[in-house]
Amino acid sequence: MSNEGDERVPTYVGGLDERLGGGIPKGHIVLVAGPSGSLKSTLVYRILWHEARDRNVACLYLSMEQSRKALLAHVAGFGLDPAKAKTLNVIDVRALRRELEGMSNRPHWLLGLRQQLARYKTELGVDLLAIDSLDALYALTPFENPRNEIFQFFEEVRDLEATTFLISEMPGDRRTFGQYAVEEFLSDGIIHLRVKEVEVGLTTSVRRFLGVLKMRGVEHDMDYYPLLVQKGRFEIVAD
Repeated sequence: MSNEGDERVPTYVGGLDERLGGGIPKGHIVLVAGPSGSLKSTLVYRILWHEARDRNVACLYLSMEQSRKALLAHVAGFGLDPAKAKTLNVIDVRALRRELEGMSNRPHWLLGLRQQLARYKTELGVDLLAIDSLDALYALTPFENPRNEIFQFFEEVRDLEATTFLISEMPGDRRTFGQYAVEEFLSDGIIHLRVKEVEVGLTTSVRRFLGVLKMRGVEHDMDYYPLLVQKGRFEIVAD
């Protein structure tokens, strides 16, 4: 008999996994939303990195904005040495563009990406997937019926049977967690990262907060907790 931990993907955030019964249920599609500077990409990459290093899980990180070199240089500053995570594949938009253009002179990104993900699953074995970010993907996609096409995309991602993290930018004036206000309903989970200015004496300090607003199959609170990042360690302050 397998224990509950075998069916969960840890977040590797101190204090958070305990509140999720061990982590995120495997196979979930999780929206990770927040403004610039909230460490969305780092949080997600860190989960994949630890799963690849510690448990030899097949992971794929698709960077739709940063080059592979820039992304790896950024995460190295948090102690995430790519050489220690052999089963974590990072593919950036330039490499993906070459592959899609091999299929068509004017590739439809959303359709092409669905086909490429199926190929990656066959060739690389993808148990954990991250797409960074949905907004960058949408910018490349000429939608005719956004809600229907996004629904189809989510369904085909779900068919991969991989735990998936979809990173979503949240400008200050947006109140929905996805650009088309449908992503939050299609997702199994929502992790929201916030940035808040706090007056400390004569200075203004910027603090990060993390909240789990949705996680199907898990009893959890919806409180926001301060997120501390020190020497590569992530933890929430719950007391």
